[in-house]
Amino acid sequence: MKTPPVTDDALRDLLQVARDLRDKNGGCPWDLEQTHESLAKHAIEEACELVEIIERGTDPANDSDLKEELGDVLFQVVIHAQLAAEEGRFTFADVARAIADKLVTRHPHVYGDLTVGDSKTVLRNWEAIKARERDKRAARAGGGRVSYLDGVPKNLAALQRAARLGEKAARLGFDWPAGEEGLVAVREKVTEEFEELRLARSEGIERSEEELGDLLFALAQYSRLLGIDPEGALRKACGKFETRFRLMEQDLSAPLSSGEKLSAKTWNEAWERAKQVQR
Repeated sequence: MKTPPVTDDALRDLLQVARDLRDKNGGCPWDLEQTHESLAKHAIEEACELVEIIERGTDPANDSDLKEELGDVLFQVVIHAQLAAEEGRFTFADVARAIADKLVTRHPHVYGDLTVGDSKTVLRNWEAIKARERDKRAARAGGGRVSYLDGVPKNLAALQRAARLGEKAARLGFDWPAGEEGLVAVREKVTEEFEELRLARSEGIERSEEELGDLLFALAQYSRLLGIDPEGALRKACGKFETRFRLMEQDLSAPLSSGEKLSAKTWNEAWERAKQVQR
């Protein structure tokens, strides 16, 4: 049995826990089986759980849950670094140094002589620095210039990725007009995509899928122009639906438990009652 590491240095203790779990002599069988690939899904799950806690509210009453979920996300970094360290590739300290150096480089207005007037200028500088970094990586790899969109992960939730692609393109000047003119133009595009989706239904599921994708992409850009995160908005809508549906299940528990088939009128009336309760 191993002795739990408990010192005044909590981060050092956490790194030791990761080493203990991966120790072939007395470690955890499950942790010993893990690879970067097998752990990838857990990084996504832990990040999603953190977002859920944040959206619940970041007031002090939620500090315990927030601290726990932040720790879970941190451990994902720690355990991946431990796997790499075992292979002699890099350590947690290397990961920390890399991100510290990158942030210093990308904040010349903090760690250099550059003067900026607002956050928009900061973002433009940030993207320009990232572009130079990408070009250097491509040159080292012997390839040509990489795309400005390369920094948008392909595994992002699709609505979030659509908004980020539009945002990145906009920083290079490819965007809808500013202000109300742009909103009107995107609304017209959404209407156009709705019509194309309607017409595509007669052409089969693949064409319908393509047009539905175009519609959702246009809606993501409309959301972006409004300053709303489309993924966050949809998560809230899902949460609202789930809450109301659970209320309906409670309201209609007797007929549901008896297997009775409920009419659309009964469901609609229960939905309206649930809406009143949720307000």
